[in-house]
Amino acid sequence: MKSKFYTEQKHKETMNAVDMLKGSINRMCVTDDINELNDRFTSAILDLVVLYTVNRKKLKERFSQNDF
Repeated sequence: MKSKFYTEQKHKETMNAVDMLKGSINRMCVTDDINELNDRFTSAILDLVVLYTVNRKKLKERFSQNDF
């Protein structure tokens, strides 16, 4: 049997990425340092990529399980 991708551990990692994204956004709103702004922007983009990838894989797994 195929192992589940979206485990409790993966959920914790995903929620951590969500928290990191929120932190980056919040920090972008209060910084007065252009370098930090650029760093937080880059971090936010990377966190979004992680969230998209994880949730896309979760949905693909769910759809493939519905086929059986």
